[in-house]
Amino acid sequence: MNELAEPFSMSQPAVSRHLKVLERAGLISSGSDAQRRPRKLEARPLAEATEWLEAYRKYWEASFARLDSLLSELNATEKKPKRVAPKKR
Repeated sequence: MNELAEPFSMSQPAVSRHLKVLERAGLISSGSDAQRRPRKLEARPLAEATEWLEAYRKYWEASFARLDSLLSELNATEKKPKRVAPKKR
């Protein structure tokens, strides 16, 4: 726990609580080695989450691209100078 807590401004109990949450979520697994409890990252659930998020990333990128295009179009029409009819003499 000391090694994990050291780079962060977290107490050992806080690190322990975080690890328990990750373990319950299936993102890490723990083993036992004498007095140590090594943790192992479980890649499959992370890969599934990444795949799920990737679909939404693509959706939002496409949505933002359409919005950007629309805003550019609106800005271009607003910046065009209005034609003023010449004054009659």
